Amino acid sequence: MLKNSTPELQNAVLKLFNMVLTSGCFPDVWNQGLISPIHKSGDKSDPNNYRGICVNSNLGKVFCSILNSRIQTFLQEKNVISKCQIGFLPNHRTTDHIYTLHTLINKHVHQKKEGKIFACFIDFKKAFDSIWHEGLFYKILQTGLGGKVYDLIKCMYTENKCAIKIKNQRTELFSQSRGVRQGCSLSPNLFNIYINELADMLDQYPAPGLTLFDTEVKYLLYADDLVLLSPTKEGIQQNLNILEQYCHNWALAVNFKKTKIMIFQKKPRCQNHKYKFTLNNTIIEHTPWSDHICIGKL
Repeated sequence: MLKNSTPELQNAVLKLFNMVLTSGCFPDVWNQGLISPIHKSGDKSDPNNYRGICVNSNLGKVFCSILNSRIQTFLQEKNVISKCQIGFLPNHRTTDHIYTLHTLINKHVHQKKEGKIFACFIDFKKAFDSIWHEGLFYKILQTGLGGKVYDLIKCMYTENKCAIKIKNQRTELFSQSRGVRQGCSLSPNLFNIYINELADMLDQYPAPGLTLFDTEVKYLLYADDLVLLSPTKEGIQQNLNILEQYCHNWALAVNFKKTKIMIFQKKPRCQNHKYKFTLNNTIIEHTPWSDHICIGKL
């Protein structure tokens, strides 16, 4: 619509966007969303089986897209985000990490007599919906993002209002105290900022990783999809302990039903289940590596 509009309208929108940016205040009308629950699968009476799709102001979405481009440039220029985090970043895709994992298995398992890789595939429970807002504001400031950009993001989240629409009926507006905004172009980068300290903690801890050329790989991250890696059972448990501490400090939770341990070795059917790994005093289940949807049979 804006591309095909008149110069007068485009100039008016430009003026509005500049006013919003210089004021640091996100307009109230842009801060209201209408959520429609979409059934995913399973029991329709279980609220956990629904995904909320939020409809917001189109002008607000365009503004956020422009703001996100600036934030993305800042994060890249300042090397804020870990190199092992490639979620929603330019020139990256999910298959990049799959290729990296294949390469690590080939080097550390197939090319070694007793090679073994301990891996833990972590599934966070409603990660994007669980983000603690005050913690997010703190982490944004830690990156060096401040000024009006910070003020705008804080205004977005402190004044955000939503209603739920079900069968042509809608609830009253209510405030959202957790989670990044549904359908907002800023949300992926804000989530990457929020979880980036976990990557820093894993990098700094002396647990052994896997060498790939001149790089030590301890984990792979694609947004909220995390794989912990180590050549030793002690290393993977140490990484799990770091994850436990991080989740406790920053209000994240792990979905144990989908979190699995895999041991990559030359005879995968002979996996030794004597290895026990725990997170929050819960034993993590083992699964054969041939069962993994992305890895398959190597």
